[in-house]
Amino acid sequence: MRGIPGSGKSTLAQHYMQSTPDAVHCEADHYFINKQDEYCYDISKIKLAHQYCQQKMRDALSKGLSVIVSNTTIKRWELTALLEIAASYKVKSHIIHCVGLFTSTHNVPADIVTRMALSYEPHPDECTYIPS
Repeated sequence: MRGIPGSGKSTLAQHYMQSTPDAVHCEADHYFINKQDEYCYDISKIKLAHQYCQQKMRDALSKGLSVIVSNTTIKRWELTALLEIAASYKVKSHIIHCVGLFTSTHNVPADIVTRMALSYEPHPDECTYIPS
């Protein structure tokens, strides 16, 4: 699942987790949740966060588990890295572009959300999800 902050990625991922309880939910944002269950974003650690997400994905796929990834992945190269991991485990990927208009749960400033929306690079195989 991909899309700008506040587009419904995490909400849709949680919905899928209810119907596929043995799946593993991977998000770079999970890296920033501390032991007190507080979100503590640090831009200097964004690369580590994505490495964490990708490793969690690899670990789950190596065990034969289903994986649900929900990251912004605004640029196609960011998505390609995840698709390559799935392909290396011979897993069929489904790309969902979430386009809801919710408030960002992580309080991403509106100007950054707008900039991300304007630089979004669609993937030819993605389907669009518009929450009702």
